[in-house]
Amino acid sequence: MKELILSLGKDGLKSAYTLLSDFALYLTLAVAVILAVTYIVVKLKTDKISYFKTLAFGIIIGYAVTLTACISFLMVARLYVKEEIDVNFYLMLGFFALLLVYSIAVTICSTLNKKAFKICNYVGLSVAVAYSLVLLFVLPTVEETYAPLSVSGMYVFSAIFVAVICLLTIFFGKDDEPNQNSTKAISFAGVCIALSFALSYVKLFSMPQGGSVTLASMLPLIIYSYVFGARKGVFAGVIYGVLQCLQSPQIYQPLQVVLDYPIAFACIGLAGIAKNINFLKTPLLKFVFGASIACVGRYLAHFLSGYYVFSSWAMEGYTALSWAIVYNLYIIVELAIILFVGWFLFASKSFVKQLNSIKE
Repeated sequence: MKELILSLGKDGLKSAYTLLSDFALYLTLAVAVILAVTYIVVKLKTDKISYFKTLAFGIIIGYAVTLTACISFLMVARLYVKEEIDVNFYLMLGFFALLLVYSIAVTICSTLNKKAFKICNYVGLSVAVAYSLVLLFVLPTVEETYAPLSVSGMYVFSAIFVAVICLLTIFFGKDDEPNQNSTKAISFAGVCIALSFALSYVKLFSMPQGGSVTLASMLPLIIYSYVFGARKGVFAGVIYGVLQCLQSPQIYQPLQVVLDYPIAFACIGLAGIAKNINFLKTPLLKFVFGASIACVGRYLAHFLSGYYVFSSWAMEGYTALSWAIVYNLYIIVELAIILFVGWFLFASKSFVKQLNSIKE
């Protein structure tokens, strides 16, 4: 295996990664179409719809895990050939492994009892936060070019932004917990994360300096947040952000990584705050408002990292501020696609009825 990796070289491995990504796009569409058609046939012709849902759940999770593993292997192999695997790499790998173990442990504990679930959840979160803080101070900037315009400014505004996310989640998510089944919530989180991750490969176009517009890849997690609330939605968004970092890493500054991945995608969960806003009378209005908040939050996270870390990428005629504002507007295009697709879904009474039945 080692000889094969070395013989391919970094260019060969990059080509393999590109081919796999292109293949994944068409395979994802094929899997989605097959599952959708099979679902319709099973529902109309048989009474085994519950069995099919279980099977489909396994297929989706298995597909997402396999795809992630294959892409991760090619990325690590390329880093190995480029001789970029060092202590910092293992620190980041340890962080991702910690999140994975935490997710598995929480899932298992949720099937045992509430006390075990709460202890595991609090301990896991505490360790993850502590590890994150260590990474922020240990990992160096990759190049001096990407040193923040203002270290203090970046940390202060990032802390304020995270505090706002936490306050919104706590205040508007305070009624999420009592009547919800934790096992069901975690199961649906896995499905929605897998769907969003698979859809993230269906790219309508990619931005030259990172980022892309996809076929509503945030929509499954926005719907999950609508059903299960902001607290669980933010947690699912963080896990999805870690997967995004594995899929297409842009690593130049420790805090930049946190802003562009876990924090940016945690904002998807803010879509869940709409369910507790009383003046939004219909599910469609709640969805539109929640999706807009989610995308604006993600835009602000990318804006902070773009302004402080990527000012050297600004095109001629732009300041660091104006370039960060303009470049990240692709998120608004993503929002337009999400609202377009979501509008048809939430306009359907049967779809809304299905969502309400999940919460019961």
